[in-house]
Order: sequence, then structure tokens, then C-alpha cells
Amino acid sequence: MPGFLRSSDEKRKDINSLLVLKSKLNQERVKLREDFDSRKADWIEQKMDDILFRLREMEKKLEGVKRERIHDIIEYQKMSTSGKGKPESMRTLKVKSMIKSLLEEHRKLASTDLSKMLKLSRTRCNEYLIEMEREGVLKGTTVRRKKFYELRKG
Repeated sequence: MPGFLRSSDEKRKDINSLLVLKSKLNQERVKLREDFDSRKADWIEQKMDDILFRLREMEKKLEGVKRERIHDIIEYQKMSTSGKGKPESMRTLKVKSMIKSLLEEHRKLASTDLSKMLKLSRTRCNEYLIEMEREGVLKGTTVRRKKFYELRKG
């Protein structure tokens, strides 16, 4: 299973097992001073420290992304009534969040470009964009025959 799909408990177990390996390495170094090449041990310990540091940094980044996505979902759920009175599905919320992040990255995109990036039909993508425009999240501008969307400021 890819690392980003594993649970946080599994990731913590991996980090703990690396810490255990590091402590065992230190114990072995003390026991077998003359037999154990200290340069190798230092190199292994340095690599393990580097791996642990990177794992912790990635864990922090993932937590930040999770918080950001949860915030987006909560924000959309507040605005999700969109005249129908029923809340939006999680899929709709995810797609809208993806549209928002793509527009943050590219600033201005046409529905055809967004539909290709999201691997959605152009019609379905237009429905999301029109809905988000009605909600006040996006602003659409027409240039010749193409309509471009961008995030509203403020």
C-alpha cells in the first residue's frame, strides 16, 4: 500500500521501529567497540536520522494539507445549500476543492482546461463551475466564445 494511503498509526509504528533500530545500533556499537567499524555505524546513524527527519517533515506537511482540505470541506458545506436545501455529497465537495486549488495555482482557466485536468466531462465541469459562480466563489469572464473562471478576491 502506498505511504500516503496508510493510516497514521501505521506511520507511527514505522517511525517507532526506526527509533528502535537506532537504539539497537547504538547498543551494538558499545558492545562490539573493536569489531564494529565506527565510521559505518556513524554513517548508518546519520542516514537513519535523515530518514526520521524527512518522515517527520512529511507528516507535518500531510497534517497541514489535511487541515486545509477539512477547512475547505467545512466552508463548502456551509455554502452547500445552493437553493436545493440538501447538503452536497463528498464527491462534489472534493471536486470543488480541486477546482479551487487548480484556480489558485493557475489563476485563470477555461472550463475545457479544467475538465481535462480533472478528467471530467466538459458538461459536468461546467455544472460545477456555474454552481460555484452562483455561490460567489468564482468569477467568470467571457472572451470571444470562451468563458474563463478565476477565484473571487476577498
